[in-house]
Amino acid sequence: ATRDAGSVGSRPHASSMMGGATEGLARWVRRFEAPCAAATYATCSILMVILNKLVVTTYDFNYPFVLILAQNASALAFVALLKAFGLVDYPRANWQLIKRWTPLTVLFVAMLVTSLLALEKLSVQVSTMIKNTAIVTTAVGDACLFKHAFNRVTLAAFLLLLAGSVLGVTNDAWVTTEGLVWAIVNVLVTSSFQLYMKTLLNDLKDQMGKWGPVYYNNFMSLPPLALMSVHSYGAWSAAIQVEVVKSPWVVANVLVLMVVSALMTMSSFWCIAVTSPTTYGVIGGFTKAPLTILGIYIFHQYPTPAGVVGIVGSLAGGLLYSHAVNAEKERLAKLKELEGAPAESARDELVQVVTDPRDGGDPDPDPPGSFHTRPPTKHADSTHDDRPVRSSSRLTGRHPGHFTASAAAVRGG
Repeated sequence: ATRDAGSVGSRPHASSMMGGATEGLARWVRRFEAPCAAATYATCSILMVILNKLVVTTYDFNYPFVLILAQNASALAFVALLKAFGLVDYPRANWQLIKRWTPLTVLFVAMLVTSLLALEKLSVQVSTMIKNTAIVTTAVGDACLFKHAFNRVTLAAFLLLLAGSVLGVTNDAWVTTEGLVWAIVNVLVTSSFQLYMKTLLNDLKDQMGKWGPVYYNNFMSLPPLALMSVHSYGAWSAAIQVEVVKSPWVVANVLVLMVVSALMTMSSFWCIAVTSPTTYGVIGGFTKAPLTILGIYIFHQYPTPAGVVGIVGSLAGGLLYSHAVNAEKERLAKLKELEGAPAESARDELVQVVTDPRDGGDPDPDPPGSFHTRPPTKHADSTHDDRPVRSSSRLTGRHPGHFTASAAAVRGG
């Protein structure tokens, strides 16, 4: 009886020890999850550019449509696998959504193709600097279409970014006319893609959900990419055999790219989920520095002293823009609080939408179309006035109805 009593008395102690160990493990996971997610996203972002550059230049694999087709197919398979396990959800393909999404898919394919073609003909640092200017063109389009105003810090960031890009490009020995043309087209297409996605998701955000854009972009891009791949190959089966015989590393690199492409899709969502869209954008900005350094070292495309100044100026302009956007978000959040909105209303009940960052560039801290607000919720308080506060649009410099919410709301602060 004594042994039984002792064994019974020891069970709560063992259970509490197990609970303490589990809680300690959970704290450890929570502590390191955000750095791991950020590191995974940053690593995938850099690897996508470096590996694409290696395949199309070092191994002379001049089949961009095949390369993008393989990456999109792997990303689509990964998202479908996540849905099969119930980890994500997105709407089934239907003709109404397909018809409305087709123009965006055309822009998506054009964005990926022109990005790869520009990367093939330019050095990594010049390609990065020119793509950075998409921040400016997108912001200008946003101002024209949605009446968003610029502050002085934002304008200073634009000037620094553009001046650095011009200085870096004009002092780079590996600049080609064809590469510049593809890079400029990529900037325009990228801005068009982001602005059109913003317009489209304003109407379809409730139908698309978080993962809808990733699924539809990759799913609908496969048929045109497959057709262009067959056309670009000609006798494509013979070309595959020649490439494999010439360098087996081509196949290995393409397979690695497919894996990285799938991981990029996962890590971008993971990074946003455990940090915030603001942190996600800042990480994208900071990855450009190691990406530029690695590109210079791996491909031996060393810039001149003036080119180094241009690279630094371009990267600094991008980081200053990130700072300006984050500061504006904080200011707008404080204005909402001063207007007396409750916490839920101040957060604007963000609807998170995963975008695809695999064009080789890096997303803005709050890319257009990535986060949208639902209509304001009516409160039970009879004294609450649902009319818009006119002073808000004057103070923020934004058109009523186009308020960009605090990115921290994704994780409740």
